[in-house]
Order: sequence, then structure tokens, then C-alpha cells
Amino acid sequence: MSKPENPVPGYKHLLIEPYTPTIGAVVHDFDLANIEDSDARGELRQALAEFQVLFFRKQKLSPAEQVAVARVFGDPDKAKAFFPRHETQKFIEVLEARPGVTRYGTDQWHADITFVANPPTGTVLYSHIVPEFGGDTVWASATAVYDSLPRSLQAYLEELEAIHSFEHSGWPQYFAALPDGEALYRKARNDHLPVVHPVVRTHPVTGRKLVYVNPNFTDRIKGLSRQESDALLTLLFTRFQRPEFQARLRWQKNTLAVWDNRATVHYAVSDYGDQHRLLDRVTFGEERAF
Repeated sequence: MSKPENPVPGYKHLLIEPYTPTIGAVVHDFDLANIEDSDARGELRQALAEFQVLFFRKQKLSPAEQVAVARVFGDPDKAKAFFPRHETQKFIEVLEARPGVTRYGTDQWHADITFVANPPTGTVLYSHIVPEFGGDTVWASATAVYDSLPRSLQAYLEELEAIHSFEHSGWPQYFAALPDGEALYRKARNDHLPVVHPVVRTHPVTGRKLVYVNPNFTDRIKGLSRQESDALLTLLFTRFQRPEFQARLRWQKNTLAVWDNRATVHYAVSDYGDQHRLLDRVTFGEERAF
């Protein structure tokens, strides 16, 4: 990606280029291994709130430096999923796909770990090995989805709550493929009972309203029949598929993406067959996400 001719104004320490008109931005010529400047850290947080997902190319980061990047935006010692952990950094989850390794099905729209009462507020994902082709990640703006709805539907949704559960996702199948999967599944089920979140939430930084449901973890809407709930959720999930609300990243080695887990959903495209793909993930959060 070349440098922008007209970078986003208002940033003194960051050279920012919008990625799409709706969501995402590329941050050019910024070394994430050196983020001690408090003003630059503040601008990074500002940019994440404004653009919802940020992309950084050609980063050379150690595991400790990736965790340090996450600390710019929040506390990395918050909710985690069930991925293997990095051998030296407990905050890093290792996302690896290769022949012979059980692959978790992240190829559907989701926000990370909404099956807990206080989900992470964001995620830092860093690429080590990427397929020669395929394996993109797509983000969709949950605020743009909300804004696109008729006002009457917005008002109706704001009165509703939805049940989120890890059992609704691909995790049970993932556990079933592991040698000790049954024991892991029973523990996960005991540790993570279903939780309830409002269908519409207000972002605490931007003040914008957003649709807070996702196909991977949202099981049903409280107070509606299963048929009514499925129909309403399908309507909302379909909105995430509109290209004008999306940003699609083609990964390169040493690319880092950081996104706002409250304001977006994302989809890991599983079109790369048996090619090797290795990324490290750090989720970060706050005492209260909303």
C-alpha cells in the first residue's frame, strides 16, 4: 500500500488512509515496536474508535511487543477463548491452520467471545505465516448496520435482549475432534453458562448505537418464539453481508490488525485448503465493555 496523498487530518503522529468509506484505515510508516510516546498512543486509540479496524503492514514484533501493543488499547488479561496459548506469553492465543491440526470454524460472522458477561473490547491479530492465496479476514461495521435499519425497527430492537452461548458456535465440534475433547467440553460448559446482552448497545467512546448480535454466539432473542427469533436474527445477520459495510484484508507476513470488538463483527475466510496459516491473537478489555 502506497502512502496516501491526502492523509486523514487531525492526527499529528499517525499517517492514516481510510480503507473503505465506511470502515477501516491503514496506518502508514508507524513502528509498533516503539510506542512509548503517550501522544501517539492516544492517537492510536482515537483512530481505533473512529475507524473501528486499523491495519499495519511490515511490522517486526516479538511476542512481548505484540502484548505491549494490546496494552495501548486495553487490558490483555481479559476474556480468552479456547485456543492454544503461546509458550512464553500467556496473553497470546495461537491460531494455526495446517494439515493434521484441528481447525476451529471462524468462517462465520462473529465478535470475539460474546458468550461471556464482559466480552473483550478489542483484538490484536498478527500474522507470521500466511497462505500464498486465500485466508483473508473480513470485518463489518455493527454501527453501519444499525444506521441502515428503519427507525421503527431500531426502536423495537432497543427493547430486546439476546442469549449468547459458546455451545451455539463451532466450539463443541472443535472439542470433539481433540483427544481429550470431552473433558474440555464439559469444563467449558460448566465455566461458561449462557449470558444475556442487549440487542442494541451504545458504544461508550463514540456514543454511536450498534447491533450487538452475531451468528456464531447469539442463540436466540429472549421473549420471542424460536421461529420469530430466527427470522429477526436472520434479517440482522444478512445486513453484515452487505459489501458497503465491510473491509476485507488480504494478509501478508508481518501484518497486524487491531479492531474494536464492540463496534464490528468479522469473518475468517476458509478458502485456503491445506495451506499453512499462523497468527497470534491478543484480546484486550476493560472492567466493563459497555
